[in-house]
Amino acid sequence: MFAPTRLFYAIRNNADAGLLYAAAAVTVLFAATPFVIPAVADEFDVTVGRAGYLSSAQVGGFALAAFVAGRRFRADRRILVGASLAGVVFNLSSMLAPTFAVLVGLRVLTGISGGLLVWLAWADAMRDSSALRKVAAVGPLTALVAAPLLSWIADVGGADAVFGVIAISFVPSALLPATFSGSRKIRKRLSPSRSNVVLIIALGINTMAGSALFVFGAVIGESLGIDPVLVSVSYSLNALAGFIAARRSAANMMNGTWILGMALCAAGVAFGGPVLFVLGMTFWGFCFWMSTPPILHAIAAWSLAPDERVGDAQSAMAIGRAAGPAIGAMLVGDAVFTSVAIFTIVGLAVAATTVLGVGQYRRTHAPPVGVVGV
Repeated sequence: MFAPTRLFYAIRNNADAGLLYAAAAVTVLFAATPFVIPAVADEFDVTVGRAGYLSSAQVGGFALAAFVAGRRFRADRRILVGASLAGVVFNLSSMLAPTFAVLVGLRVLTGISGGLLVWLAWADAMRDSSALRKVAAVGPLTALVAAPLLSWIADVGGADAVFGVIAISFVPSALLPATFSGSRKIRKRLSPSRSNVVLIIALGINTMAGSALFVFGAVIGESLGIDPVLVSVSYSLNALAGFIAARRSAANMMNGTWILGMALCAAGVAFGGPVLFVLGMTFWGFCFWMSTPPILHAIAAWSLAPDERVGDAQSAMAIGRAAGPAIGAMLVGDAVFTSVAIFTIVGLAVAATTVLGVGQYRRTHAPPVGVVGV
């Protein structure tokens, strides 16, 4: 019952509070997307499908930043402060965007700042499983608090008010303390594990398939006649379930079965009535956070250094989140989500099968020479 309170207290008193709040700010950024899309569609008089490209633009910038940062940058406070302040500026500028095209460009830049912040937070988290659990738990906990607030703000003040709240959320990470272990500036050699590459691809497929439907959750809920308040509660329950899952040991054996659970949840959201919509949204969060941290831990275990592949994994997941809404926007027809749902279910099944296959492979093989493991 008091776990969220204890975690917030721990964050406030943590030497790496700046990094944890950075992860929280990026969660606010992405948690706002389902509520921003219909608001932007109304404000700029574009279709919901076209407004969905905002998510693709935002996450595309995120993916680029996470991929490049892991190879070219050395984690330090200057990047933390710079990316945080850039997030403030780009979100405030989004409030003043005169056209939809300008807004899309600003969301790309916002995504770049978010990608840098997440890379910093997760690179630090790969030090040990305890730090990994903290960073993993910050995401769903923040979404739990932010989802109903963002829904209400979007309803009352529109997209501009939401962009203002996102801008404010980027401020603490620039002000709070953060320590860095001093990771490599340029990667000299990649880990020789091919199964790691397969897992990174599976993470990308997972987020691509899931986000194609999830980003339209608020619109689906409204089409089912569900009260907007209950829709926002469903997102909060999704985050609460994810928080419970993320607090479990990140070293648990990876299991693709949880990804199959996400496919079942997606079917409930798309094809069920109001009850299955709420249940599907809730357990989707639990299944995602039961599956993702163990996969990240498994990637770290077969890498030359724990933080070596974190940028690649985050980038692959971000690319998936960018491609998913774009594909979903193309498949949506007159607020009919059947094709999107089929794409999501099949994609999640492919990701689950891939993870299960790698797990089976690793039971009979040792890490490549040079890999120490964690």
